[in-house]
Amino acid sequence: MNRRLCFSTTAALALSATMLLGPPAHAGGTTTAATTSTACNPAFQPFGLIGEKWRAVGGENSVFGCPTRAEYGFAANKARRQDFRNGQIGWSPALGPRMMIRVFQSGDRAVFQWGPTGRDWDFFEVRYSFSNDEVTKYKVKRRDPFNGGFSRPMTGPGPDPVGSSGPVHYFSVRGCDDSGLFQLGSDCGGWSLPGRL
Repeated sequence: MNRRLCFSTTAALALSATMLLGPPAHAGGTTTAATTSTACNPAFQPFGLIGEKWRAVGGENSVFGCPTRAEYGFAANKARRQDFRNGQIGWSPALGPRMMIRVFQSGDRAVFQWGPTGRDWDFFEVRYSFSNDEVTKYKVKRRDPFNGGFSRPMTGPGPDPVGSSGPVHYFSVRGCDDSGLFQLGSDCGGWSLPGRL
């Protein structure tokens, strides 16, 4: 009888401990407990690598502000992204196990940052479009072999599209290596998950 009681108590404690665990982290991120802000909707609490990045830059008091929806994924490339009041943070595993993209407004600039990539690149190429206009590619010097950044003015070259709530900036990035002294062009990897502001 005592053995049954002891087993039942142990099983109940194990079940309670399991129920206290947070949501699983993606991409090998941690499930580090985070303080939930009373200003942010707890249903949208960032977790995993996105949550780590958001908290590292200041959480709700950062340039991103509070999340506006739960994290969501993309089946084709296993990438994940979360929308915030003032931007987006995304995980793009095709470019490295901890590769993150960030898009936010800083003053009168739309800012796009990325890294760390999974390998050393000579330079980066950014694909950019303003309010669904033609896509332009920019060659961007690396900040270091694994991280980079790029920005554009918040206001575009012309009026905002009819019915829009303002300008929309689309960014994505890929790493490139110079092909060598006697070869033209460059050797580039795949494109990151796009970011939108």
